[in-house]
Amino acid sequence: MHRRAALELSRRHGVEWSCATARRNVAFTPVVGLVPRRHFRISPLRLDSSDSPPSNSPGEPVAGTSSGPAPTGPKFGNRWGSKAQRPLGLSPAEQAIRDSLVAKRQQEEQRQQQQLQRQEQERQRKERQQQSQQRWKEGRSQGRTEEQWQSTRWRDSGFKPRQSDAFPRRRSGLNNEDKESLSLQPDKSLEVNVNKVPKHKRSTGWTCPDCQTRCYGQHTVCPHCKAPRPNLHEGPQRHRGSPRHRHADEEATKIRKLGQSILSDQDSGNAEGLGSREAAFRGYMASQGQFAGPRPVFDSNVDKEISVQEAREARKKEIEARKEEREAKKEERKAQQQAEEDKQEKKASDPWTWDPSSLKNIKVREDDVSETKPKRKASRKQRESGRDEEDLFDEDEESQRRKRREEKKRLKKEKARKKEMQANVSPLYLPEFISVSSLADVIGVRPAQFVKRMEDMGFDDVTYDHVLDAETAGLIASEYNYEPIFDTGEGDLTAAPEPEDKSSLPVRPPVVTIMGHVDHGKTTILDWLRKSSIVATEHGGITQHIGAFSVAMPSGKTITFLDTPGHAAFLDMRRRGADVTDIVVLVVAGDDSVKPQTIEAIKHATSANVPIIVAMSKMDKEGVNPDRVKQDLSMHGVHVEDFGGDVQAIGVSGKTGQGMLELEEAIITLSEVLDHRADPQGNVEGWVIEGTTKSYGRVATVLVRRGTLRTGDIIVAGTTWARVRTLRNEAGQTVPEATPGMPVEVDGWREQPAAGTELLQADDEQHAKSVVDYRLERAETQKLSEDMTAINEARREKLEKRRQEVAGTDQAEETVQSGPKPVQFIIKADVGGSAEAVLNSVTAVGNNEVYANVLRSEVGPISEFDIEHAATANGHIITFNMPVDPVISRMAEKRGVNIMNHNVIYKLIDDVKSILSEHLAPNVTQRVTGEAEIGQIFEITVKGRNKTAIAGCKVRNGMINRAKKVRVIRGNETIYDGSITSLKNVKKDVTEMRKDTECGIGFDGWTDFAVGDHIQCYEEVFEKRYL
Repeated sequence: MHRRAALELSRRHGVEWSCATARRNVAFTPVVGLVPRRHFRISPLRLDSSDSPPSNSPGEPVAGTSSGPAPTGPKFGNRWGSKAQRPLGLSPAEQAIRDSLVAKRQQEEQRQQQQLQRQEQERQRKERQQQSQQRWKEGRSQGRTEEQWQSTRWRDSGFKPRQSDAFPRRRSGLNNEDKESLSLQPDKSLEVNVNKVPKHKRSTGWTCPDCQTRCYGQHTVCPHCKAPRPNLHEGPQRHRGSPRHRHADEEATKIRKLGQSILSDQDSGNAEGLGSREAAFRGYMASQGQFAGPRPVFDSNVDKEISVQEAREARKKEIEARKEEREAKKEERKAQQQAEEDKQEKKASDPWTWDPSSLKNIKVREDDVSETKPKRKASRKQRESGRDEEDLFDEDEESQRRKRREEKKRLKKEKARKKEMQANVSPLYLPEFISVSSLADVIGVRPAQFVKRMEDMGFDDVTYDHVLDAETAGLIASEYNYEPIFDTGEGDLTAAPEPEDKSSLPVRPPVVTIMGHVDHGKTTILDWLRKSSIVATEHGGITQHIGAFSVAMPSGKTITFLDTPGHAAFLDMRRRGADVTDIVVLVVAGDDSVKPQTIEAIKHATSANVPIIVAMSKMDKEGVNPDRVKQDLSMHGVHVEDFGGDVQAIGVSGKTGQGMLELEEAIITLSEVLDHRADPQGNVEGWVIEGTTKSYGRVATVLVRRGTLRTGDIIVAGTTWARVRTLRNEAGQTVPEATPGMPVEVDGWREQPAAGTELLQADDEQHAKSVVDYRLERAETQKLSEDMTAINEARREKLEKRRQEVAGTDQAEETVQSGPKPVQFIIKADVGGSAEAVLNSVTAVGNNEVYANVLRSEVGPISEFDIEHAATANGHIITFNMPVDPVISRMAEKRGVNIMNHNVIYKLIDDVKSILSEHLAPNVTQRVTGEAEIGQIFEITVKGRNKTAIAGCKVRNGMINRAKKVRVIRGNETIYDGSITSLKNVKKDVTEMRKDTECGIGFDGWTDFAVGDHIQCYEEVFEKRYL
């Protein structure tokens, strides 16, 4: 009998392994289909006897399926077989390449075969599941018995157990018709509550052994899987308390726990619940060591929840213990640090001391190193189990960890920065202007990171198209360890440095500037010195531009005088005069004392470190107080000799010549003390004092500072250059050359030079042209810089507006243009200094409602282009000390252009103010003309059968006029301000009503008046405003 069971077992290959060991090896064991019994079956596991893995054609079955693998040749061939397959004439390298390609192809074919095998196994598994489900449905519909259904389930799973017999039964003699008739009849064993349940088992529920479903006590089979109720017909155990019956009950209802082996049951001899085949199979697998026991069954999750709670409690206690241990270690480390600090202090105080306990620290540090070794990374399950304990960490420990991480990051960044600083600095050539994106590309940084770095440096609202100047770009480039290199100005022309020793150089005449308040007598003093009358040629007796003169003193020495205007509009001209001069003669009227322009002249002289000589003028007039003048000067930092200072103060009179010799002697003495010398041999250097246009061309008054200027020299001043054609002195006479300290008029300029520019000599015309081109480019770049600033500001405003629109804070109302209204002007003057003075004076006029905008400021007469430009811009033309051509006047009148021709700057400023005042909004005042009081309200019918309310009023004062505006006052509040639509006396329309008369008044679109309201009739009076 045992041999027959073993034979039957060996014939069956489709077995469902129920042990854990078999399920671990399922990935390495091919899936074998169900094989009919009593048929010979070759084992699917056999060695491959070929040199290369078999390649299956698409039509052939895949290895490992139910059809079995295809037969192959012998594993070992003759010793010449492999060489015969190799092609002849291959070198070792080619043979190695061929072998690698063949091996790669074989690996690819093996991978494909394995993939096909996995797909076929998956397909067969799905087919078996579908067949099982279909048979289960058919079994339910056809009414199979429990034994038939259980037999079908075991057969589908690959193992067919027998309850009664281990041998296959012979086929019954039923034909197909009998089988069909039997299948149509219901199976009584599958019906619920067919068998009678004993009384002692009806009140207790039971658990299905197959599907673990909890069933009621009255059920004989499981409602879910139709499994029969075990131990249904056992009798009641009456002696529950006896040990014998209690032991039998435990043996009958024994449930294995997790990890309990079936061998324990075999040892105890308790295997009555299994069939003969199952018992034989489990015994065989247990003997082979491949059976760990049946799968555990849990009735509920109570044990699991209890185990989780116990684990959490244990974990919590462990965490608390670790925390206490860490705190103890911290305290110990603090104590050690304190001890170390004490030792260091002791060692610093006494370097010859030695602590024997330091030997113990070696061992302690080794222990600390071993403790601080990085642990192995926890597995996924451990990390998931540790999530619960994260909530138990306190905030202090988390904050300490965060601080340590931040400290590490900071130290790392600092170390990287130091490393960058230690690296070699790379030069970087920067243009005048560069965008943010271009600079990021040049440096080699991503634009986003570059913008973030700029924001960290303090830049706000930076975009990729933001334009940077050279200085800002160099500052940013230095942060990336670059050395910015800017434009050094090599193409420009600069003055030579001053020599250290001037003792060997010849003496030059001093340059003296006459400065002071307007009408204090500066030009009159020069007239007496020159023995001429300059005041007679000045318009209004006011000097309009600088006059440069060389005056020969009676002593034989020459002094160069510069006469500057004293009006406030000529501030820049006075500043230039103080910059180019050697001595300043400050003229103060003895009867007027110190004035605003006097204080301004003192500031210019002191800022330029120029010595001052005070000339108190108009000493021939009555009421002169020299002591007051000296006292006022001392209050502003000019301390005269009489008050203990070092400034000479001399009383003079330009009309009588009083004190002129003393003034001359003071100037000569001071110039000898200062010892003014210059080199007449080097390149020419000087200043452009004034520029004008005369009949023979563009002329500039030049003061030579160094070198000798001759006819034919190439000179550069600002953005223009000239080849000197003629040199004229202040008397208009031609001179061959100009030595240092000598003022001359130079003509031959390509463009009109600006006053105050520095004059330098060039080597030739090509050099002069290149210098002018370079300066023009620099000026254009400077202008572009201002434009870029405006563009960046406009972009910033646009970005802010866009952000407001996105945030919903922008108002949808159209913004009305606010700010002052511009009035356009074009200035034409005789000289550059006067044009500059007029420009400064005109632009200073205005307020917050209107201002003067100068379109152009040039030297020369009015042209047709000026007329067209002014007409297009709806502007005005200002001429200063320039005659106007009659043809130009008629053209301007035809085009509607106003030409303002002036010779005195006072009158010019008044005229500009009057023009600007015309664009000012007038002052509006309201004058009350009449008052009335509402005494009654009644309604009248108007056109279209509409009714409207009318206020019945009595005029209390003045006169109520229908054409004027009215306002309704209730208490102290104005509730209506508008116009009258109807004014009637009884039923008659009237235009006005006088005092003590009654009338009816209708208001425009307003009827919310009440009895007792006061009505005021007023008119608006417009008054013109002036600047």
